Amino acid sequence: MKIKLFFLCIMMTITELCMAQVCGCTDSLAINYDTNATINDGSCEYEAVMIDITEIGMLDSLLDGSSSLFFWNNGYWTFNDHNDNCLYRIDSTNATTTESLCINGISSDDIEEISQDSLYLYFGDIGNNRGSRCDLHILRISKESILNHTFAVDTIAFYYEDQTDFSPQPQSTEFDCEAFVVSRDSIYLFTKQWVSNQTTLYSLPKTPGTHIAHRHETYNANGLVTGAAYLPEYQLAVLCGYDYATENMLSALHPFIVLLYDFQAEKFFSGNKRRLDFDYLIRAQVEAIATHNGLDYYITSEHFTASVMGFNINSPAKLMRLDLRDYLLPYLSKFDTSDNQNTIQISHQQADAIHIYPNPATDRLFIHCSQTLSGAEYEIFNLNGQLMMEGILKDNIIYLNNRNLAAGKYILVLRQNEEMKTFSFIKKEE
Repeated sequence: MKIKLFFLCIMMTITELCMAQVCGCTDSLAINYDTNATINDGSCEYEAVMIDITEIGMLDSLLDGSSSLFFWNNGYWTFNDHNDNCLYRIDSTNATTTESLCINGISSDDIEEISQDSLYLYFGDIGNNRGSRCDLHILRISKESILNHTFAVDTIAFYYEDQTDFSPQPQSTEFDCEAFVVSRDSIYLFTKQWVSNQTTLYSLPKTPGTHIAHRHETYNANGLVTGAAYLPEYQLAVLCGYDYATENMLSALHPFIVLLYDFQAEKFFSGNKRRLDFDYLIRAQVEAIATHNGLDYYITSEHFTASVMGFNINSPAKLMRLDLRDYLLPYLSKFDTSDNQNTIQISHQQADAIHIYPNPATDRLFIHCSQTLSGAEYEIFNLNGQLMMEGILKDNIIYLNNRNLAAGKYILVLRQNEEMKTFSFIKKEE
């Protein structure tokens, strides 16, 4: 009797909590936005739109196999999917190669993605377009060892828990993968499913050894997913890919992205899911996507050439840029939790023209405004008035990796053209 009463009390409590909250679509950009909703249940629906892109330029011919892109060490880096062991830094303003960093002692079959956490780069030797590989693995390499050329490499091997058939099925398998992200304790794979054009989420530990990739949710991407960018501090991930149609290759290679945001924990498909298409005149075998601020995204494509129905298709490897402010800024602005009443207004202009995020911050602080603030001076003070950090702003980012900057509350001061603005923010431990 006591047990029954106990469970009855629990059910009544849960019911009261649910009644106090309203589940529905909480995104104001959705066509079914519910102003009364307080809990996002993943039900948001969106108008079909085409997004504008900027083609930065063609990549150097040595990057025809560019398969990954990530922002690290103050720049964008890519890696060829085969027959190479070097990272290449790309100038995001003109697509030229500015630096190479070769990693001794590694070899691969088909590296299709590179992701990272604060300590390591993860090289995904996971390409499997025949579905027959039994040696899928991810190379974990210490960032510090790359920079000092000692190259400490570990191997994370895995297999899909539900794959039982390993017979070759060229471009017909559901167990190909070219996109993954790294969280605090796990690696999350987004599959490239040639037949269904869906993507399935799998997870495995990010520690060396051999692991089972456990299956989670499936999402209908209506295309082949080839890359992923993840900003865990915002509960935001962006996938890239292209349409694939074996019956008419002339309609293939149409790029798209999928925005995943406001999800719970690492349940990437539990929140908002919005596909954005490129203009249908654009054809490219897009392979990777990356961002340094959550608003500006860069995409690389491989060189693709084929002869179809008497037509010659020749799509060069190139770098493209997407401005997603119209789609993500309303959501990201929610993370600017600074208290304007506690902000010291030194400038006569309103400081709300500039937003800082995330707040609290971990390893970096983004400055958003209508124009670039590159070249502005910044200073960070603790609440005792001691200067903790100072420098020149670049790409509207401040890296909070100063050892003296412990967890706590700080004051940011920006100076440019004899104007000064201040903001309060919280630094938290990673």
